[in-house]
Amino acid sequence: MLTELMHWLDETYQIAGMGLSSYISFRTLMAALTAGGVGLAVGPFLLRWLRRHALNETIRSEGPPTHASKKGTPTMGGLLILMSLAAGALFWGEWRSAYLWALFGLALWLGAIGFLDDWLKRQRGKKGLSPRLKLLGQIGGALWLTTLMLTDPSFYSTRERVRPDGRIRISPLLAEVGFQKGDKLIAVEGHPFLLSEWRFRSTDEKSPSPTSYTIQRETTVVHLHVPKGKEAAVAAELFGEKRPESLFRTNLPFVKNQEISYGTIGNWVAPLWIRILIYGLLILLILTATSNAFNLTDGLDGLAAGVGAIAFVSLASFAYFSSNRIWADYFMILYLPHAEEVTVFAGAAAGACIAFLWYNAYPAQVFMGDTGSLMLGGLIGAMALMVKKELLLPLIAGIPFAETLSVIIQVTYFRYTRRKYGVGRRIFRMAPLHHHFELGGWHEVKVVIRFWIVALLLNALSFITLKLR
Repeated sequence: MLTELMHWLDETYQIAGMGLSSYISFRTLMAALTAGGVGLAVGPFLLRWLRRHALNETIRSEGPPTHASKKGTPTMGGLLILMSLAAGALFWGEWRSAYLWALFGLALWLGAIGFLDDWLKRQRGKKGLSPRLKLLGQIGGALWLTTLMLTDPSFYSTRERVRPDGRIRISPLLAEVGFQKGDKLIAVEGHPFLLSEWRFRSTDEKSPSPTSYTIQRETTVVHLHVPKGKEAAVAAELFGEKRPESLFRTNLPFVKNQEISYGTIGNWVAPLWIRILIYGLLILLILTATSNAFNLTDGLDGLAAGVGAIAFVSLASFAYFSSNRIWADYFMILYLPHAEEVTVFAGAAAGACIAFLWYNAYPAQVFMGDTGSLMLGGLIGAMALMVKKELLLPLIAGIPFAETLSVIIQVTYFRYTRRKYGVGRRIFRMAPLHHHFELGGWHEVKVVIRFWIVALLLNALSFITLKLR
């Protein structure tokens, strides 16, 4: 919203400073500040509303004894994160971006599932949504993301060099055929130019590439004819080119110039429907894993919010590198020209987490509940998929990964020893992992801060993998 307004003010009135809206770094910082400011301002009102409606957390009797004092603390604080995130992302995001709406739609969906779970816990005591219904909701989120990523060419196309208003960004190829800096496209093949009609348009014998363009050059109108044999290349440069194969590719960490493509083994390439199925299942697996992992991590005051903020800053950086040709070439990673909006959205998410942390720091005034944890985890998984860093999730989301692993190990070992010895045994004092350290004598604040430190180190390692190749 504000981005479009600043674009208009810059082009129409040349107001100083309005051109900053063209810089991803500026929009990302402003999205984070806006989300943080909205969260800090709205927080007191939301806390009063939650207390008035007695939306309090139910404390498990089998948890650590020190958690009994948390009884009566309001939950559903994820609503604060969602409102802050929406303000930052929608004010400073590019509304034409499919990345923005894919992430925002996913946040709303997973937030709604978490809200329903929290609400039912209030009505029924400890029981919220059944695991089956929760999984069904996560499948719905995966279907939303898969459908958008398959049907919108922004996820697998090159960047167009003409803006909706017709202004052209010059490249060597366009300069070679006669375009100049400052040119404005006003017609294609004699028909008024509309980007929506030409963006990512496929060309073939039935729909050949344009051979002539009408451009406005300062005060004159120029009719430019493309040299024979270069029509397709010029059209692809101007309007972008679909490359569906790029959707299924991802970078391998630690290996230089090496990629894998889902559904491809050596020289064998699976049929398209199999590749789509594999990729859809991968999205479901990652969204389910990350959202549930954050749900397990949200057990101590400030833990999930702090870990989430760190992960979102890392993902914003990866998205920035991937969407910038110079940085992508330097780090030898896949160039994703339209993924810049992931940077802005991740910045807004980081700001929202920090604002929530103001009220969630020990002793917490509010818990995020499933409303926040399912949403944050799902967004981290989705962003990692969008910027081709899903293989780095064990580092980017290292704490939630370790928390989940501790639960799996604990349950598996307990069941194994119960079958073998008749009495179940445990490896950890209590799972998830943060409770193990609590029962070992660490204060809750010490556990949280040390887990933040580990999260920072793991995320630093994820950046080091860009150069350790």
